[in-house]
Amino acid sequence: MPRKKPKVDTIEEIEQNIKLFCDQSKNHMKSREYEKALIGYNQALELNSTDINALVSRSKCYLLLGEASKALLDAETALNEDKNNIRAIYQKAEALYYLGQFEQSLMYFHRGARARPELNSFRLGVQKTQEAIENTIGVKNNNNKPSTSKAKKSNDNTPKSQMNSSSARPIRAKPTKLELERRNARKLLGELCVDKEYLENLLKHPDLIRADTNTENISTYAKEAVDFLNKRQEFWRQQRPCNALPNQKNLPMDAMPRWF
Repeated sequence: MPRKKPKVDTIEEIEQNIKLFCDQSKNHMKSREYEKALIGYNQALELNSTDINALVSRSKCYLLLGEASKALLDAETALNEDKNNIRAIYQKAEALYYLGQFEQSLMYFHRGARARPELNSFRLGVQKTQEAIENTIGVKNNNNKPSTSKAKKSNDNTPKSQMNSSSARPIRAKPTKLELERRNARKLLGELCVDKEYLENLLKHPDLIRADTNTENISTYAKEAVDFLNKRQEFWRQQRPCNALPNQKNLPMDAMPRWF
């Protein structure tokens, strides 16, 4: 008698089994049983090694188990399948953060925030990576501001001729050209002005050269972002020179840097 051929699962059956394994692992994740969850995700990926949902979910599971390198690998594999997958972008940013690659992590958090500005997770990611960079290489958003001691000394040396006789306080000096430009930028770019100033300060820091030895050129991405924001600022200056930008969601999406 002829031997029976082994049963071959159809694509629909494979997808159903993958979903079943992922759903079971999701329940284990809720119960904080991460080792059990990992087993289910592994079984799902044995059926289809490029299933994006399973890859992203396992990436998150790896992070919770403290295995950031494996989490990064799964996130990158998912992005190879879909470069715009928002969950994969977030997982890569998180994995890079926990690996201490803060500059690259910042770029991916910015990319996610640009694609989905309504998600607070990306905005919080930007904030925490900026703080991490400041703690490691000393970049401060307000490094152009004079220190308290210098400002106090300057006030003490103010000539009496510049003192207002009625209030006995120094007369405010006229804002400089740089200060006026900064005020206009805040009006035109809104919250994005903070990101622009941060990236400009980051580009000035000599330790950024060390970060550029990684797989991606951080300086190039940062420069593209600054150039993009400068173009948007000029665009809104021409459109509404006297009004502030009401919401960053109104920014046109054309001519965006490739890392967004």
